[in-house]
Amino acid sequence: MHTIPSQTLEALESLELPTPPAALLTFLKAVRSDAASMDEMAELVRREPSLAARILTVANSAAFHAGGELRSLRQSLQVLGMRTLHSVAACLAVRETFSGLPGSRAGDLDGFWRHSLLVAELAQVIAAETGQVDPEEAYLGGLLHDVGQLLLLGGLGARYGTLLAEAAGAEPALVPLEQAALSTDHAAVGAWLIDRWRLPSFLSDAVRFHHLRLEDVAAADMLTRVLWAAHACEALAANEAPDAADFELVGQLVGVPSLLLARLYGQAQASVAALASALGVDASNASSSLPVWRPPPAASPSDPQREGLRDTVASMAALQPLQHELASADSESQLLGAARESARILFGVRDVVFLLRMGAGASLSALSLPGQPPQLQKLQLSLQPPVAGACGRAALAGRVCSTFETGPAGPLAITDLQLARALGAEGLLCVPMAAGGAVQGVMVCPVGRLQAERLEQRLALLSSFAGLLAGHLESWRTLRERDREQQAATADRLRLRDRQVAHEVSNPLGIIKNYLNIVRRKLPDGVQLGDELDVLHEEIDRVARIVRQLGEPAAEPDTSSQGGLVDLNAAVDSLRSLYGEPLFGRAGVKLVLELQTPLAPARADRDSVRQLLLNLWKNAAEALPVGAQVTTSTADHIHRDGRLYTQLCVADNGPGLPADVMASLFKPLGAARRAGHGGMGLSIVHSLVTRLGGHVSCQSLPGRGARFFVLLPQGVPNANANQGSA
Repeated sequence: MHTIPSQTLEALESLELPTPPAALLTFLKAVRSDAASMDEMAELVRREPSLAARILTVANSAAFHAGGELRSLRQSLQVLGMRTLHSVAACLAVRETFSGLPGSRAGDLDGFWRHSLLVAELAQVIAAETGQVDPEEAYLGGLLHDVGQLLLLGGLGARYGTLLAEAAGAEPALVPLEQAALSTDHAAVGAWLIDRWRLPSFLSDAVRFHHLRLEDVAAADMLTRVLWAAHACEALAANEAPDAADFELVGQLVGVPSLLLARLYGQAQASVAALASALGVDASNASSSLPVWRPPPAASPSDPQREGLRDTVASMAALQPLQHELASADSESQLLGAARESARILFGVRDVVFLLRMGAGASLSALSLPGQPPQLQKLQLSLQPPVAGACGRAALAGRVCSTFETGPAGPLAITDLQLARALGAEGLLCVPMAAGGAVQGVMVCPVGRLQAERLEQRLALLSSFAGLLAGHLESWRTLRERDREQQAATADRLRLRDRQVAHEVSNPLGIIKNYLNIVRRKLPDGVQLGDELDVLHEEIDRVARIVRQLGEPAAEPDTSSQGGLVDLNAAVDSLRSLYGEPLFGRAGVKLVLELQTPLAPARADRDSVRQLLLNLWKNAAEALPVGAQVTTSTADHIHRDGRLYTQLCVADNGPGLPADVMASLFKPLGAARRAGHGGMGLSIVHSLVTRLGGHVSCQSLPGRGARFFVLLPQGVPNANANQGSA
């Protein structure tokens, strides 16, 4: 655990780390290039501690972090993807252009940059040499081991700048000054930041302990020892007359001979020098490994018009990359997710929640987004008078509201208190999302008092950001409503066409039935075709029912005539008499029935059972070669998940199903997947079985055929269960 005073923590919460413009420009060019690989992107990010910290912050946010450990910058970049990286780079570039944060002057961070990168390079080669630590993780630790200095400088400003000046460029002298003045130090602050990212705990420990004595870390984990050794080598090499015995002790800590350690240090120095040359940074003469703080220039008389123009230009520039991101969103959830991450980057807030007006606009509700506290989905904020709380005031008055407006002793409204507690914040800053004269919702930022004061100085940008989001949200909803209307109109046209088709098909089906009656009457005495003609009548009736259902809402199957019970044996036997020869006999395929008797009935409707069995038979007959065999069997009292089922199995001894078919079994195939076939049979089987409350599965091995198992809920037989239920 790291003890950091609450006032310091509040200052750090609102911090936005400065990133050198040269590093950002290079990164921007890379993300805009289609040719840039993730390895190249990682190489760019790993050169700059503050840029690496920002990438890790976004990658480890709730929206992107799905568990597991991000041990390298490359993993973090892969989690984010090029689209989000482009937004990160663009937002950071705009922020740096208009921020004026400490360290933004040329040369202010050169010494810090050289020191951090050298420790990172040396930690990486030591890790690679020992083989006991991931070199990429060691590099990340070296890159971030002093990032706490940037955090304290950005959060505390002149107060920390005074400590940097007192240390006179010597990092060992800085730590006791920090402890005396702040009751913490930059190592503890850097470890706190890494803990917030939920990175592996040993990385946090390595950063936390890199200023301890050698004997204190001798028994520590290997990553802590590697980082400590790399930092110690850099400190020893800075002495005019380094003690060789000290290098020997450092080498013993990580199991590397002192001569090899010196050679590794030389390699790291050469790498950093080459990198500095490539980036145009003169870090070779940097006399300090610490950031340089410069007092701000004397304030000049303000020009309201010039400041207004600056705010307008800043808003336009900042929101330009967001425009593209929001315009390319495919859903409302994706739209708000992109806005949340952009807000985190632009304003340095820990999280953002969007409350949208629902129904008639009488309440605010949170849309479900990844990483959002689940209790927010149950929270509804009424906008009916009297309205209490900053969120309600922001929605109704259309202005930015804060829970700190009533002063230090002012109580929070119940709704604001619930939101703040769910988000783990002291208070809330609520920005109305207004477009076209109407407030679509409220953008809620969980903040502390100091952070709220800083954000209130950027109200123009905050309001522009929320307005842009509201405009895209309104456009998305309008487009969605238009699509819904078009889909409804298309569905109406299709239903009308289907009714016309059903009407036209019913005429020839009726004629066929009449002719069957004529055939029955003209049959010579002694010809036994009555059962077959009955089956044909039933099949024609079944086809007529299927056609009539086209375009109509799905209805429950009509099982009244059968009491909801079907004799699977009778259904199989009747279909064999009708389709055995056309499907199997003419194809040279043998059909074998293995029907259990007696058999408990299945709870289903007769039409569905016949339709699914016919689809399974048809698929088998079309796929099997001459001489193959299809075996259809039944069984009852099959136990699954505490229920009883009656089973229908269709098995063959053919070549088995192709791998691509098995990968998407029971899903419709493309029209061109198999010439002459619709590709819908198995998807229809799955739909029918699911509707009947059953299960369907398949077992297939290359060269050993395929088996389809259909489980239908087993019914309780009655006295007439096996009579006329085929």
